[in-house]
Amino acid sequence: PVYDIRRPEEWRKTGVVKDSKLLTFVNSSGRVVPDFLPRFTSEVGKNDPVILICRTGSRTNTLARHLVEQMGYTNVFIVRNGISQWISDKRPITRL
Repeated sequence: PVYDIRRPEEWRKTGVVKDSKLLTFVNSSGRVVPDFLPRFTSEVGKNDPVILICRTGSRTNTLARHLVEQMGYTNVFIVRNGISQWISDKRPITRL
């Protein structure tokens, strides 16, 4: 699955990748949302393939590195340059 880790206002502004799971990683102050890791780890097994997307790739780079290096995830992928590049490439989005 694709996990869009942006905030709700970002999802509404740009739309999202169709069928992506919406799960906010950090709040507007840059702090990790308390229920993010418990929810993510309950939904995604350590060897399950997962794709992360944010606005420009910065948050997904940070999260992917943590998942792989600190938590033992083995199949973490990111959308390079995030939803901004996705839209620029004219790939489909779904409006909320």
